[in-house]
Amino acid sequence: MSQTAKQSNVMLVTIALFVATFMAAIEGTIVSTAMPTIVGDLHGVALMNWVFSIFLLTNAIATPIYGKLADSIGRKPMFIGGITIFIFGSVMSGLSHSMLVLIIWRAVQGIGAGSILPISNTIIADIYPLEKRAQVLGLNSSAWGIASVIAPLLGGFIVDQLSWHWIFFINLPIGLIVMILVQLYFHEEKRQTKSKMDVGGTCWLTIMLLAIMYAFQLVGQSPINWKIVASCFLETV
Repeated sequence: MSQTAKQSNVMLVTIALFVATFMAAIEGTIVSTAMPTIVGDLHGVALMNWVFSIFLLTNAIATPIYGKLADSIGRKPMFIGGITIFIFGSVMSGLSHSMLVLIIWRAVQGIGAGSILPISNTIIADIYPLEKRAQVLGLNSSAWGIASVIAPLLGGFIVDQLSWHWIFFINLPIGLIVMILVQLYFHEEKRQTKSKMDVGGTCWLTIMLLAIMYAFQLVGQSPINWKIVASCFLETV
């Protein structure tokens, strides 16, 4: 086992990583059952799909960036930094007073969430020996499947008992506990790795994902008449 694993409290760090992964995974779908209430409060039905999409978009864009920075700067600072951004975006999402503002803060939330899965997996690889690593990584990744089942139920319960704001506010205490556990019980060796960030690739990835998201948004607003498309295709053939 590596020096990092000997110095760290493996059990508490693993629990913190599992909770963080579950927290990020559940945020992708928990708003589904709360969306009718949110739309009724903030209006903006035309922008409703972006509340889901923008979180997943910024999450996907941020993930490779955090992975690169974690190698050069360190796992702990990047993980805690990502959780901090995620918590800030969550709180501000809960305080939103319009659909556009909510979408903006959901984007920030997704940027923070992009750090959780890649760095969690990297930390697990650091603190576990090779023979246990695959099992723990599998358990950590299973949080996404569990979240897809629990999130709609949890979202409905929170909206019924409290308000839609609390589906975002709930991340504040959970995120703070995760940050404290990682800060106190995860110890990593200082590393000096000089690696170049692929800025061009990141920009192209962002543009491509934005274009795909926007295309799906347009299709959702104006469904394609497949009979016309088929007839046009047959005429060209």
